[in-house]
Amino acid sequence: MPIETDAGLKAALDAIEQRVNARDEEIELAPALRSLSESVPEDSTQRPRVLRLRGTIFNRLKDPKRALACLHEARRIATRQNNLAELAKIGREITIVHAWRGEDRDAALALLRSIAASYLSGDERQTMLALSEAGRIELEAQHFDEAMRLLTLVANHPSKKLDAYELFRTKINLCQALNRAEQHAEALKLASALATNPPTDDARLRFLTLLEQARAHAGLRAFDAAAESLGHARALLPEDRNKFEHDEIKEAEAELKLACEDRTAIEDLKQLAKKYTAPDLTVRAANLRILAARVLFKTGQPAEGGQLLAEALRAAVKAGLPDLARRIRSEMLEGEGAKQLQAVLKNTSAIEAIGGEWSIDRQLIRVELLGEGGAGKVYRAVDLRDGQEVAVKEISLAALGEEKRKQIIETVRNEYAVAVTLPDTPGIAKVRGLLNDPDGTLYIVQDLVKGTGLTKLYAPQPQPAKILPLLVDVADALAVLHASHIVHRDLKPDNVMVRRGRRRDEAVLVDFGIALIDGEQDLLKRFGTAGYMAPEQTRGDKVDGSADIYALGKMIAEIWSGDSKAIPKPLGAVVTQMLENAPRKRPPLAEVKSALEACCAKLKSA
Repeated sequence: MPIETDAGLKAALDAIEQRVNARDEEIELAPALRSLSESVPEDSTQRPRVLRLRGTIFNRLKDPKRALACLHEARRIATRQNNLAELAKIGREITIVHAWRGEDRDAALALLRSIAASYLSGDERQTMLALSEAGRIELEAQHFDEAMRLLTLVANHPSKKLDAYELFRTKINLCQALNRAEQHAEALKLASALATNPPTDDARLRFLTLLEQARAHAGLRAFDAAAESLGHARALLPEDRNKFEHDEIKEAEAELKLACEDRTAIEDLKQLAKKYTAPDLTVRAANLRILAARVLFKTGQPAEGGQLLAEALRAAVKAGLPDLARRIRSEMLEGEGAKQLQAVLKNTSAIEAIGGEWSIDRQLIRVELLGEGGAGKVYRAVDLRDGQEVAVKEISLAALGEEKRKQIIETVRNEYAVAVTLPDTPGIAKVRGLLNDPDGTLYIVQDLVKGTGLTKLYAPQPQPAKILPLLVDVADALAVLHASHIVHRDLKPDNVMVRRGRRRDEAVLVDFGIALIDGEQDLLKRFGTAGYMAPEQTRGDKVDGSADIYALGKMIAEIWSGDSKAIPKPLGAVVTQMLENAPRKRPPLAEVKSALEACCAKLKSA
């Protein structure tokens, strides 16, 4: 059929699109698409399709700027023609270009347009494809829980609109998200099902399935099985060693080494990252450096880990990727329990260099002011990464003197260091991360505890039956802290939040700004709150968990106006011991909790 006719042009494009979907050699398809783009008039209904396919090929040939130029021109023409079906496909391709470059916000906006066009055109299949692409964006952005939710929705949707190839690809992405979220058993179950019954002969998809099967085995510490899966994957490698699959299997092999605690994997990751110099591979290189840096921080090599993150940051800034720069900066702030915080914040030029175009408002929407004090403001906000409500402490460092600045930076470092040391527990508020704007403002993002401060229950008249069960919760939280070799050092009613639980009110311990971690240098001696500080803490002597027991004793005594004699027996005798000047004379936490529980039971039965 002559290509000059509309039917001939459509037939030619159908053949090319089939080859594009099959990922045929892009270098061979490029000339044909260039020729078509030069011959097809702008008012042709096929013009947007030609430009879309050309943009797809440019992106695969690692030329994102020309890809976006073609795709945005295609979008302009398709919009004018009201071609909703083509607009949905164009939006997906624009999404892929931005996602590969780590431009999360731009990718999300393009995808929103794609979903809207799919919906308006009534094309359920295109809508499902757009949702699947949304899952891939979340995966690239390291938002693994969101990726799992979206990809599971598409993979299990009852409409069955996706063809075998599209559904298989979605399920592989779901395997990737499950592995990254450390849900290795689920990943292995899905990957094994795909590997034994593939609905397509596509060698690349089978190769990716085997990589995820290997990662799942490694996560479950079945190292021989992981090695076997990698062996099967190697059998599918293309002969051309320049093909990307050869690097992908090297990444998987390095991850297996890390799981086996083989530190030679660090050098493998570094060498791979150096290979990824193309602009569209900046994100991939950064992810490898971040993975290696995390291991280096954990194994006591912070200088080398920091150097790797700095390399990743320079590449992100050079490539003009502010979202990626923000993520790397967070890794720098949080590295090794925030020990790098002082170094990252010590001069304005460093802050500006890693800020790029990023601002706090690109990640958080502040909803309302919750409180304000000498150290800054606390907001209720929504974290745009996952939609969760959070509490955000905003601390402006720019106007502070050097000494005060050092003090606040150290308290922030402490708070984050505690967060990364502790296991998740309901009685302790979780810190989600540290951020800073180029102007020197520091932000601590933590879970929002919806409730009221324990202090309010002490006024106007304390009710032991209400407060004592909450102090049992505090004792449980302290037990977790002390088992992790952490002393809170600022225990008081103001630092306990009360929220509604399933059966009763529950206490949550907050504010670890002056916490002491065993083995760390103590730069905050004598800090604390008068009236609750143990005598040894006031003197600046070395403190341990018994200082928290002293403060808890003060909180119990306050229920009875500080009169130990008024406290019911035998709790009163325990409180008297808790308030001993000599730390060694104070009772263990288990004994304190037992006495509290016994008093609660007595009050309840009275």
